[in-house]
Amino acid sequence: MTGADEPAVTSQRDRLFRVLGALLLLLLLVIAYRADLLDPENLKEFVLSFGTLAPVVWVLLYLVAVFIPYATTTMTVAAGLAFGAVWGSMLTFCVTIFASLLPFTVSRRLGREWVEARVGRSTMKKYADLINRNALLVFFYLRLIPSLPYELQNHIAGVTRITYRQFMLASALGIGPVIFILAFLGHSLSEPGSREFWIAVGIWTAALLSPVVVALARRWLGRPPFLEEVASRR
Repeated sequence: MTGADEPAVTSQRDRLFRVLGALLLLLLLVIAYRADLLDPENLKEFVLSFGTLAPVVWVLLYLVAVFIPYATTTMTVAAGLAFGAVWGSMLTFCVTIFASLLPFTVSRRLGREWVEARVGRSTMKKYADLINRNALLVFFYLRLIPSLPYELQNHIAGVTRITYRQFMLASALGIGPVIFILAFLGHSLSEPGSREFWIAVGIWTAALLSPVVVALARRWLGRPPFLEEVASRR
């Protein structure tokens, strides 16, 4: 094989990898839908049916969920339901730090065009440019405030200049509070209508509305969007 043929072969392999990955993802979505695993309560029952292996099964499912938008939210709520707020959030936190590296590495390997096809060119450009200008602070904010699905953040970060160390640090600092809120919400679902349930709903609602509140407050003060201001700092 000549040197000129190598890029063509590599391109064909990448294309085959993408097709197989898309087919596998579609198959997993169909299985999850047919088994009704998109509901946290059903997911909890499915995981606990494995007895002492329940945490292992949950971890394996979570490693798949990191490639599916919003799926990790369901997984975290289910962890709170199955293992309690404290143990559920601790398990989720530890696994998340490792699992987030999977889509991050895949995106870094397959490149910008592959990510654009999945998250949209405009979204890709907006957030990639912001991360490139101030990687650690911007990515920490994205992790802490749910302004972009967690799974999409991993893919976009993979094609920016953020380093592995910055990615891991921002993830560890930013996702902790969000994971605890979701696990606490999941745990409270075992007693809907209780005081704990309404506290969890209130905290989660506040977390969801926080980007809107911050944006409106900054507009009222005549200041630029927070992400743009953070990204402009050197």
